Amino acid sequence: MMRFRASSVRITLWLTLVLVGVEPAASQPATPPPEDHAAETPDSVMASLRRVFGWYQEARIAMQSFRGVVDTDLTPDEEQTARHALQRAFDTARARAAVLARQQPSDTTATPSDRQSPDKRTQLQAAIQQDELDIARLRRRVRTATAATRPALEHDLAAAANRLELDRVQLDFATKLQGFEAAVPKDEADLSHQIQALQDAVPELGATRAAPAVVTTAPSSGSTSGTWALLHRLVALQHTRSSLAALTSATDGMVRSTNAELLGTQQRVRPLAARLRALAQDPGANGTTLAAGEQEFHDLLERGKLLGAVLLPLREESALLHRYATDVQRWKRAVDGDIGQVLRGLAIECLGVAIVLAVVGVGAGLWRFAVVRYVTNAYHKRLLLGARRVVVLTAIVLVLVFHFTSELTALVAALGFAAAGIALALQNVILAVAGYVSIMAPNGIRAGDRVSLQGPFGYVHGEVIEIGVVRTRLQELAGEPLQPTGRMVVFPNSVVFTGSFFKHPPPEVRRSQVASEPGDLRAQR
Repeated sequence: MMRFRASSVRITLWLTLVLVGVEPAASQPATPPPEDHAAETPDSVMASLRRVFGWYQEARIAMQSFRGVVDTDLTPDEEQTARHALQRAFDTARARAAVLARQQPSDTTATPSDRQSPDKRTQLQAAIQQDELDIARLRRRVRTATAATRPALEHDLAAAANRLELDRVQLDFATKLQGFEAAVPKDEADLSHQIQALQDAVPELGATRAAPAVVTTAPSSGSTSGTWALLHRLVALQHTRSSLAALTSATDGMVRSTNAELLGTQQRVRPLAARLRALAQDPGANGTTLAAGEQEFHDLLERGKLLGAVLLPLREESALLHRYATDVQRWKRAVDGDIGQVLRGLAIECLGVAIVLAVVGVGAGLWRFAVVRYVTNAYHKRLLLGARRVVVLTAIVLVLVFHFTSELTALVAALGFAAAGIALALQNVILAVAGYVSIMAPNGIRAGDRVSLQGPFGYVHGEVIEIGVVRTRLQELAGEPLQPTGRMVVFPNSVVFTGSFFKHPPPEVRRSQVASEPGDLRAQR
């Protein structure tokens, strides 16, 4: 008796230490052990484990995005916190499966029909043997029966044959039913298989048991110079921040769920510990015998050990989840800091572009002011203002292209191929525009001049009506003296490079030149 009481006190003290703070009230009266008010099922155990598994997958994705974008590196402890929490969740699930196996042993979970099925099959076999004997006996009597007794014996023979057939069908059905039930796995074994199958889906858990994991940190996103690179980095940081925000919400939900499970398990253990204390002090409490009290004490102690095995990994899982939630908050602050840095870099880049464009605008304004103020020739003024527009637009395009493009080599190559293709396709137009520039030069021709052209189309003499960027129009002149023929001649400006033209002086200049010539020359004319 004294040995039982001493060992009981030691075991109860161990159980109290395992519960870590779950201390029942000392004044609580000894009562029979209550049933678990929140009894678990295999489905609830697997649902809790799958919830942790889904959270772990989300955490891995978030950590991958964080490691590939943010300059801050993850330490090995931070990377392994989520993995350790998942491992503790599997340990907790296995401990809960052991509790379920203890609460519902296989010998007590069998239904009455299962326990009676062997006796029923024995009865059916005995009935079949008796029916066969009865049929053999009736057949012998039918062969020797008189005409008066034969109908009754045949009736009994048919009934015995029907009973035999029915018993055989029932025996066959009972045998097949027993085989089917034997093939169906028990809940406890099926739960263990489900837990192991889910753990096999996480290869890194097996790696942590075999060898310590080697944590490698992905390189940072690389160069962040240039507006385009900063924009790419900003988009990546925003995506990472949204992933961390979702992970924060999921982690907070896991913390609340784990704390609720921990509290529920502690509430299940508290009355059990109180009953163990009572039995340790008086094994015959509530009028039970000493043997019954010892049996109850050992049963409750075994249940307490199983629940303690649930509490330990569950408490560690809760602590790891709290730690991981703190790490995620720190990662969010790091991402927010990088986003602020990228925004400041974008602001500086945009300010630089604005300053360069402002310089181009100021130069364009000074150019216009100088042309309007100091150039008096209308043709020269129009030419300089047109050149100003071309130069300003070209400068703006070059500033934007070279600023927003980080790969200058690829850009130059692309622009070279594009320019070659454009020049090949528009060579005639480009030659005509170049001819327009040559025609509009100070020694070129103007509207009203008389010219003679020699080109692929032949020889033409006429008066210039209009000079366009690509084409020029002439009014054809013929005869002596020259008179309009009524025809209009249109030729491309590229004729200045592919042919030749002659510019005739105005009529008054020609008359003065003729008047100043010697008489013999005038006679020759």
